[in-house]
Amino acid sequence: MILRRGPSKWVEVIAWDTHRDAFDHGAWFHGRIYQRRSDLSPDGTKLVYFASKFTSKTVNDGGYTYAWTAVSKVPYLTALALWPKGDCWWGGGLFQDNYTVFLNHRPSEATPHPRHLPTRLRVIPNPDAAGEDDPLYSQRLTRDGWQIRQEWQWEHLGWDGYRTTTPELRARAHPNGRLRLVLERRLDGLRYRERFSIEAPAARHPIDLDGAEWVDWDQAGRLVFVRRGAVWASPVQGSEIEEPNALIDLTADQPAPRQTPRWAEAW
Repeated sequence: MILRRGPSKWVEVIAWDTHRDAFDHGAWFHGRIYQRRSDLSPDGTKLVYFASKFTSKTVNDGGYTYAWTAVSKVPYLTALALWPKGDCWWGGGLFQDNYTVFLNHRPSEATPHPRHLPTRLRVIPNPDAAGEDDPLYSQRLTRDGWQIRQEWQWEHLGWDGYRTTTPELRARAHPNGRLRLVLERRLDGLRYRERFSIEAPAARHPIDLDGAEWVDWDQAGRLVFVRRGAVWASPVQGSEIEEPNALIDLTADQPAPRQTPRWAEAW
């Protein structure tokens, strides 16, 4: 699944079948979806996401509020289950299996909206919920095989934000064990940064991932990444990564009304 950002304050949800490289364009959302606090169910059918929408209506809405966590069917955002949050601290969640959600709300914030009850889900609130994207995003990275090589160290600069003294380094091995992706994370001022690279000691043709916003190995062992609005894939043979091919270019997509089909409106 892809959460495509842009134009300003818009997000498009796109289902990606990596077996066939088929893309199904779904909902457009006028607001913000926090991708690092969102997660896909193991079977790829459901999305848990944290969203905010600041308007005069939502800011004064005591029921839904302007920030919430919800579960929907991919690639739509119609809430099957929804938990109002009321602010943008922590929130979101992780799937532990197809029908179990670790909800990043404290128990006092874990009451679902009466019109969106999690009738098909086991919900586990987080009594230690804190922060913003982290520590939830770090938990997701660890679950997905990104192992810590170097711990993150930073200094708090008050109103100026943070200064990273030692960036976090994580690595994710290719299924064949010959290659590794490396993720460097840091926070400078108030700007969060991620940089990806590949460790391929025996490779003759290294792949440059400069500017990539997301990188991983897919279920077939390909290198897949998103850069400058396009989705790319590179087959892997041994220690060699072939030249990437663009699977789809999303830069021309513009917001358009898309009605949620009936199958995505109910459990």
